[in-house]
Amino acid sequence: MSPSLRERYGPWALVAGASDGIGEAFARALAAAGLNLVLLARRAQLLAGLAADLEGEHGISTRCLTADLTATDILSQVAAGTSDLEIGLLVYNAGATHGAAHVLDKPLGASLGLVALNCIGPLSLSHHFGGLMRERGRGGIVLLSSLASLSGGSYTAVYNATKSFELILAEGLWHELKPSGVDAMCLIAGATRTPSMLQSMPSFASYPGLMTAQQVAEEGLSFLGRGPVWVAGEHNRAIARRLLPNSRVAQVNALSAASAGIFGKPVQDLAGEDF
Repeated sequence: MSPSLRERYGPWALVAGASDGIGEAFARALAAAGLNLVLLARRAQLLAGLAADLEGEHGISTRCLTADLTATDILSQVAAGTSDLEIGLLVYNAGATHGAAHVLDKPLGASLGLVALNCIGPLSLSHHFGGLMRERGRGGIVLLSSLASLSGGSYTAVYNATKSFELILAEGLWHELKPSGVDAMCLIAGATRTPSMLQSMPSFASYPGLMTAQQVAEEGLSFLGRGPVWVAGEHNRAIARRLLPNSRVAQVNALSAASAGIFGKPVQDLAGEDF
């Protein structure tokens, strides 16, 4: 893990969904790199324990924000809780799927909850912190998505759709913010050993190609600043390349140029790496 993360992005990072799994892994990796941390999740006890560990192990400062990412006032809660801090890196990690059923066999409220978690939440926090980062001329945004984002499918249709929103949003932010010195990316995770996934499906422990949360987080941080999308794990990248065979950098540049032409806006071709 590069010690330059603090130099590149500033003294504080915010990890949304930090209580366990990939979010916790991001928090531990960032603390090891010397960043102070705002830890955001619903479970106060888990956050407090993680904060104590990170402060003791790495000598950093932490702040815990206990909040539900699906709350209608999540942005105002987070903005108020961080108004005195320079948040230079945002990691939005949330939204594992639990169980499988057809859309019409689930309560509508459950699907709308996924929209709040995987669409409204990342958009709101990216808009707030991204604006501040653009003013400062530096910063980073990582939105966590899933291989499920690459296609629609039965039983997890709304989950797939909302994770696709995060992918497309991150690609657009990459193109819009890179000229201002702000790095944005989508990190796509495949099957990952996390407490929530093991709790919902114990047989998941023997799933082929299973990664650790630490591997996912470290790959994502290593790629940040190099391109719009990274797929963690060679097994998962092989799957993603079959579903998305074209260069994502070229596609984002092409669609950005098309939109600019239609609406008479300036645009530039940006260089970047593909997964």
